[in-house]
Amino acid sequence: MASRIKHIGVMSQTPPRLFKFYECLFDFRTDVRDPAQERERAKATGHRILASGRVASAFARTVIASDGNIGVAFNQRRPGYPGGLDHFGMAVDDIGEVLKRIKEKYPSVGAVKRPAGRPFVDYSSHDPEGNIFDIAEPGKKQLVGVFTEVENKRPRHIKHFTIRAMNPLALAQYYMDVFEFKEEEKALEDPNFYLTDGTLTMVIAPYKIQDYLGTEHKRPGFDHIGFEVEDLQAFKDDVEVLAKHDPEYLAPKAPNVESEYQVIMDLLRSCRYGKHQLCDPEGNLLDISVG
Repeated sequence: MASRIKHIGVMSQTPPRLFKFYECLFDFRTDVRDPAQERERAKATGHRILASGRVASAFARTVIASDGNIGVAFNQRRPGYPGGLDHFGMAVDDIGEVLKRIKEKYPSVGAVKRPAGRPFVDYSSHDPEGNIFDIAEPGKKQLVGVFTEVENKRPRHIKHFTIRAMNPLALAQYYMDVFEFKEEEKALEDPNFYLTDGTLTMVIAPYKIQDYLGTEHKRPGFDHIGFEVEDLQAFKDDVEVLAKHDPEYLAPKAPNVESEYQVIMDLLRSCRYGKHQLCDPEGNLLDISVG
């Protein structure tokens, strides 16, 4: 059974502003719907249609974009939800088989049908450590927008993401059992696990609270997104231009305490892919490698 990681969800205070950072640096693009499509989706999600024919939508609203392969949902943060890197989503050949495997091999793991109006997901579930993911079967679910795109690899694109886990071996086994991800080779002394769907790599790294000695503690879970770029110096120059052009909204988030920030960045530098590390304007961690 084929499984592909197809989207990542980010909870944002102001999604359009955060999207602009990724649009400028990584060539993220939104899907362009005609007014009729927009109205149909608005009806499904409970939005009002104005007399002008346009949808009544706030500026601070979810923005769905793509790097050419992975759809990224910059979701408007809701009350009770933490901000930051939140979940990912997969397209599978047989969603019934996925749910069967979860029920038989991991009975403590649940799954729920998602509400109407979601253009890219049938069910939501979680792994044994509570990391949330969405599941869709393209043959059954009518995907729209960036989720229907044929893969179009751009020079700057998402290459990996990392989850920090209490039991990385067991968590890696879960994704191999249920979704048939393949394990990539690694050095014997490397404590991480590297799973691939053929295009994207999921890194499962150990979580130890001792790693955060000297700074605010961080929970296990979604840690960072890794991008591949065509030229590292050109990328750094672009970041500098953006930061000078709009220091309030397009510059990487400044640290509260430099010494504590360095603890986090040193941990991020331990990723085997990265050549450069930074955070986006809301503090989400990014790891940059060169293709």
